[in-house]
Amino acid sequence: MSQTNSAQRVRALHEALVVEPELAQALASAGGPVLLVDDLSDTGWTLAVAGRLLRRAGARGVFPLVLAVQG
Repeated sequence: MSQTNSAQRVRALHEALVVEPELAQALASAGGPVLLVDDLSDTGWTLAVAGRLLRRAGARGVFPLVLAVQG
């Protein structure tokens, strides 16, 4: 298994996560913040990158919720 550093993981997340146009429209018309749920968090980068994408797509706010923390 190959080892990846933090910068490589963040770059991979930016390449993997996309806000589809239909979701962007829903975010723009939503009256409040979005609840972003992650089942497991170890570094927090997934929440950070996803939250940033959602805000850029029109979410008025993003509240992260993590079900389990590793590390």
